Amino acid sequence: MNPPCARCGKIVYPTEKVNCLDKYWHKGCFHCEVCKMTLNMKNYKGYEKKPYCSAHYPKTSFTIVADTPENLRLKQQSELQSQVKPHPHAAL
Repeated sequence: MNPPCARCGKIVYPTEKVNCLDKYWHKGCFHCEVCKMTLNMKNYKGYEKKPYCSAHYPKTSFTIVADTPENLRLKQQSELQSQVKPHPHAAL
């Protein structure tokens, strides 16, 4: 049985099948979500199981660092190190 295309929902036959991002696509349906540029296995970038060209690949921005015990320890350690003053005669 031939699977449906992830983009158009029509049957994908073996000669036109692209198996990528855990889905099946027609070659023509495997295009960038933004600009519709046709992609292939060499030039696509997957994000949330959708194909993108490199120009439109969503940039992940990290806005907050989770306060895990390890991150809290590192933050505290770096704060302590930034408060350390060099000894006046240390360069001698």
